[in-house]
Amino acid sequence: MMQAARAARIGILEDDEALRAYVEAVVEGAEGLTLAFSAECLADAHRAIVGNPVDLCLIDLKLPDGSGLDFVGHIKATSTAKCLIFTVLGDRASVLLALKSGADGYLLKDTPPDLLRSNIDRTLRGETPISPQAATFLLEMWRGVEPATVPGRPEDALSVREIDVLKLFSRGLSYRETADTLGISPHTIGDHVKAIYRKLSVHSRTEAIFEARQTGLISPLD
Repeated sequence: MMQAARAARIGILEDDEALRAYVEAVVEGAEGLTLAFSAECLADAHRAIVGNPVDLCLIDLKLPDGSGLDFVGHIKATSTAKCLIFTVLGDRASVLLALKSGADGYLLKDTPPDLLRSNIDRTLRGETPISPQAATFLLEMWRGVEPATVPGRPEDALSVREIDVLKLFSRGLSYRETADTLGISPHTIGDHVKAIYRKLSVHSRTEAIFEARQTGLISPLD
């Protein structure tokens, strides 16, 4: 008698409760998949995966205690599991950082249930599903379109304090934690962030960190 194929074990790392419940329902309602764990933060995910192997993790990027890319790195360093990014962040920096970090696919959260299910299957088969908006950036890279660089005008150069802020953000610190570390108020951090966004022509922390690394303002290890 032929033995039934083992169901693929799926982990979920998503801090939004309603969205986490939605993804759980997609996984639990799909033939051939089983829910291994569902976590709302990095700390919970790290605890959940100990002794609990998975075949694929759906991972959000923006989490209350850091970046989902940290978990991608952990998964890739300790197992052969696939990592499928599932996020609202569709900017160039987020897409490229995720793929450079080892993610096996990149989906935006407006992906309908049937397409989410099929893309989980594709990732498990070794394919790399990417939402159309995110795929645009890869096409630009293939065509040789360069990302925006830091403007050359003196008034657009980042200050030492602004670079300090970016370094701390790149380590996953929040506004409050960055303010405490630098001994300044969160309001002042907000002013620095506005200046950073203007000078680098970006609209998010992830984009700012990406552009700063690309142009050598901060080290890739920061």
